[in-house]
Amino acid sequence: MTTHCGYFPNARFLSFMVNSCTYANLLDASVALLSKASQFGCRIEAHAYNKLMRLLIGHGRVNDAVALFERWIDDGVYSPDVCSFNVVIKGVCHVDGLCRVNEVDRGRQVLRRLKRDGVFMPNIVTFTSVISGYCKSGKMEDAMAVYNDMVESGTAPNMVTYNVLINGYGKVGDMGSAVTVYQQMMLLHCPPDVVTFSSLIDGYCRCGQLDDALRIWIEMSRYHIQPNVYTFSIVLHSLCKQNRPEEAVGLLNELNMRSDIAPQAFIYNPVIDVLCKGGKVDEANLIRKGMEEKGCLPDKYTYTILIIGYCMKGKMSEAITVLHKMVETGCTPDNITINCFITCLSKAGMPNEVDHAMFVASGGALSSQKTPPPSIRIPKLVKIMRTNRIFY
Repeated sequence: MTTHCGYFPNARFLSFMVNSCTYANLLDASVALLSKASQFGCRIEAHAYNKLMRLLIGHGRVNDAVALFERWIDDGVYSPDVCSFNVVIKGVCHVDGLCRVNEVDRGRQVLRRLKRDGVFMPNIVTFTSVISGYCKSGKMEDAMAVYNDMVESGTAPNMVTYNVLINGYGKVGDMGSAVTVYQQMMLLHCPPDVVTFSSLIDGYCRCGQLDDALRIWIEMSRYHIQPNVYTFSIVLHSLCKQNRPEEAVGLLNELNMRSDIAPQAFIYNPVIDVLCKGGKVDEANLIRKGMEEKGCLPDKYTYTILIIGYCMKGKMSEAITVLHKMVETGCTPDNITINCFITCLSKAGMPNEVDHAMFVASGGALSSQKTPPPSIRIPKLVKIMRTNRIFY
């Protein structure tokens, strides 16, 4: 059409071709077509470029997206909209979720260029994207510098902006600054949400200031904001880490009363672990049963904690029962579980149970016999045990 017949497409048809290639994930073909826009005298609509840039960034080709973005503007065949700039800046500030500092700096450079050239006035999403990038990189001074630029430009921060800053300060352990941002947020009548309080609680817990975290938990209820599964997880982990099992069990009971939260194993496991370490293995096993009643399946960590807990108490028959339950539910024990269990069996003077434990752990059929015949023992598991030197 273009080479042999000399017909040039108009902007609408070229956009159609670009979109078709983009949806087919032929990104290089889309780029090649758009590069001919100036040759064809076409001015392409922003949405065609925005879709392509999103996909390039999604495929880790951030540099390609930014280079094309700048070239398209310079060629004058593209009129970017607010979405265009947000796509590019969010892209460079959230590279692969890692937020590398050099990429965030590039996002800030783009932001400065836009303001300098008067091409586009950054909005709240643009500023917050760069702030978020710096916060995730731990560069809080740079994050606040961008925040100040935003305020000076007349763009009012919103709840998301404040939450990003509070979370950033909490991650680096600067709770004084996190609280200052929170207070400023309240002074400007920007209502906090569960993310705000969860970030404060997380920050205090990271600093080992659990009582301050619990104070924020109480303050959250004054605003009639319900903690979510993440908030519960933060506090439960911290209570268990500081060996406060009674409070952890009480909070877990509060969680179990919430019908709007689907509990998961990673929330229960620290509580089960701290109870086992305190010798309260039967109570820990009741927590496991409560999990199942709530429709939450224990994972391999849940079972491993209980097996080792019973072994440490010398309750080998209970440990074997938990191992049976583990295998029945389709949860395969790993080498750590098996090694610990068989070591405990050996120390307890129960060599006859070793083969049985190996057989059960390998997925063998459960029966009343304690030791399966040699013909049905699993060679692969025997090899694992020898490799890990657990035979005596």
